[in-house]
Amino acid sequence: MGNHPFLGAHYQNGQTTFSVKSEYAEKIELCLFSPDEKEETRIQLQKGEGNIWSVTLPEIKSGQKYGYRAHGEYNPSRGLFFNPAKLAVDPYSLEVSKTMDDWTSERLLIENHEDSAPVMPKSVVVDLNRIFDSEKYPYLQQRPHFAPGENIIYETHIKNFSKLNFHLPEDKRGRLSGIADSWSLKYFERLGVNNIELMPIAPTCCGRQIPVTEGRTDSWGYNPYCFFAIDPRYGNLQDFAAVVNKLHKAGLKVTVDAVFNHTGEHAATGDRNQSLSFKLLDSPNYYRQEGNNPGKFMNSTGCDNNFNLDSEAGHEILRHYLLLMHKLGVDGIRWDLGGDNALDNFGRFQENGAFIQELRFATEKLGMEMYVEPWSAMGGNFSGRFAALVPGVKEWSDTRKNFVGEFFSSRNGLIGQFGNQVAGSSNVNPAANESAVIGTGRSHDGFSLLGAYQYPKNTYPNGEEGRDGSPDIYAKSYTEEELFRRANSDIAFNILSKGIPLMRNGDERGYSDANNNPYCIDDTTVWLDWNELSERKKQLFLNICRLNAFRKSHPVLTDLKLFDGKPVAANGAKDITWLRPDGKEMEAADWNCGYAKTGAYMLNGSSSNGRPQDDDFLVLVSGDNYHTVDYTLPSPPGGGKWQLVFDTADGEFAKEPREHEAGETYALRPYSYAILTHKNRNARLNIREISVLNARKNAQKR
Repeated sequence: MGNHPFLGAHYQNGQTTFSVKSEYAEKIELCLFSPDEKEETRIQLQKGEGNIWSVTLPEIKSGQKYGYRAHGEYNPSRGLFFNPAKLAVDPYSLEVSKTMDDWTSERLLIENHEDSAPVMPKSVVVDLNRIFDSEKYPYLQQRPHFAPGENIIYETHIKNFSKLNFHLPEDKRGRLSGIADSWSLKYFERLGVNNIELMPIAPTCCGRQIPVTEGRTDSWGYNPYCFFAIDPRYGNLQDFAAVVNKLHKAGLKVTVDAVFNHTGEHAATGDRNQSLSFKLLDSPNYYRQEGNNPGKFMNSTGCDNNFNLDSEAGHEILRHYLLLMHKLGVDGIRWDLGGDNALDNFGRFQENGAFIQELRFATEKLGMEMYVEPWSAMGGNFSGRFAALVPGVKEWSDTRKNFVGEFFSSRNGLIGQFGNQVAGSSNVNPAANESAVIGTGRSHDGFSLLGAYQYPKNTYPNGEEGRDGSPDIYAKSYTEEELFRRANSDIAFNILSKGIPLMRNGDERGYSDANNNPYCIDDTTVWLDWNELSERKKQLFLNICRLNAFRKSHPVLTDLKLFDGKPVAANGAKDITWLRPDGKEMEAADWNCGYAKTGAYMLNGSSSNGRPQDDDFLVLVSGDNYHTVDYTLPSPPGGGKWQLVFDTADGEFAKEPREHEAGETYALRPYSYAILTHKNRNARLNIREISVLNARKNAQKR
């Protein structure tokens, strides 16, 4: 990587330096636009060391609109697409002038000579001193500190979350500011989440295959053309700093969803290509060529291009992105299709490529939390590789999502996977003796919590003719009671199993839609409804609130250390004991029982491995659609009686203490999740201390 200062438009002391990188350009012009964009002034940049083209201009201040025109050879067979008729957004732009709302215009095709400036967003000069103002945003760098296992992640789309929320001022609905409004902060506190993960916030551009006339747009934002700015639909960089400041003050972490595997420019040529930024300035360095063929973009993403993080230009983009996000107070980054980020030009996983290097830099030097989607769209699944290579990295788990849906739909042969998922996929990071799993019970990819059990796959509204979307299909003709029992069991499993739970926005409110991949839909079918909930949806919401609170108050549930199945010294019982319906410990042969559709385990609350004393827990889970199974209750590790906490077959948390003796039977009803506890006297003080600490934290937030 080079040692030059931050590229882009750098405003300081009344003047602005414009810098852009290109190895192959023959000439680059800076294009300054009047506020109404009707006048354009072109100024030639000078090429200097490290292929940096730059110019310093006085009297250019914050708010100035600009872009670049790059001259050079147009030769697609060599991967060169220079065309000065096309205006390029600055790759390091910190703000763009408008939303990309005309992506189907012929002006954006690289092959013609129509001027693209009339339809292109313009880059905007930003004064960073106004953003990094410690007096205005004192909590930007005052980050919430709690252990990774205490995270409860809430994944949310900015607009979908608040567009219809009549509790918010109208100018905040659907905007970044709506996430940090005082009403939203109270909502997150009640829900019990503490890490707000924002779906992509960078400026985006829909693929040309999505007709504007059909009302579709790149709603989700997974087609960026500029990594550093904020999509104008939501606000700007200063709005983002204000939101992070408020979320931190409320004790909430902030995670952003970053897409670095491809861009909105899509194909090299043809009817899907668009000329927006990187392709126009230095295509051979910003995009991976397939194998040794410079005229063809690599396509492991399914979007016709792979961004090249291993070139000097791509690596610098990645490093500066991390530095900017850290300075903006971002606590964690979720890497979309992280498997694609780690591939070379031949589709091989690179154990010391730029992406792995920067994951280490972010975790070790910046102290940020890295969450990786460990697969490639078309190039393989690398689960376990990232966690093994970079200590602290956590991986999204599609196996958790798939398992839970299949289990509560009464599929056979899943008892072995049951143990693996409860234990936080211990195979992912065994060397670190710590679960590396983000338990994505439900996320933006695939159906919502209720939708998974309601609808067959239907992505035809996207115009993709069913080719896209997740294949998870568990729907049958369930009654309302059966549907909500499954939903409660599904999310209870995810929240209380080992690993870091993640919930999708709207699941807590019973959001449901037949389209399980509405990435290009932006209407009331995807915006959350904030009207009064039905009784069953209200109970689902309350149950999730209580499950989150229950998890946070018990160290045995937030501890990410892997189970070892060995006795805990304090009372001699194992840390986890897997149980058969007769109350006896499971044996090796039991894990291969193809017809078993229920599972049970007991957690020992005795202090071990530095974890404080806690209660003991007994968890009984049924994926059987038809039969009630009688479980003989074992003796708690600490002796005494069990007390029911929650049984999804009852629909709600137990209102009155219901005690059960060891040796009696417990009727585990179909597709239900039941958790019982034995309250250890020595754990009471510790749990009270946790409650007091949480109360103090909440008081400090206010």
